[in-house]
Amino acid sequence: MQQIEASEPFYQISQAAKLLGITSDRLRTYEEEGLIKPYRTKHSQDGKRLFSQNDIEWLTMIRDLIKLGVSIPAIRILLVAKFPANNTKLKEKDKEIISLVEQLKSHVVYSTTFK
Repeated sequence: MQQIEASEPFYQISQAAKLLGITSDRLRTYEEEGLIKPYRTKHSQDGKRLFSQNDIEWLTMIRDLIKLGVSIPAIRILLVAKFPANNTKLKEKDKEIISLVEQLKSHVVYSTTFK
């Protein structure tokens, strides 16, 4: 049996939304806000959105930031911001947010979405 590469577009929007526990409309919002660039098929006029396993991992971190109370505009700002290392004055929630943002910046999807 052939394995699917993590970067290969595979999940339709409804499947991706179900995996993430969010709505398809929320995924469309993430795309409109520039947080994700799903693969678009060329078979139909609009092109179906397809998400890879890498996209699902990326979106899981985005979802987790939103659950922590970070807004979409703030996420975009955080993704281009530089953070001082080992700032002892940060609150635990801030540390968790910065940790998630650093994971996003090191993720393969970051280079295709923000560069």
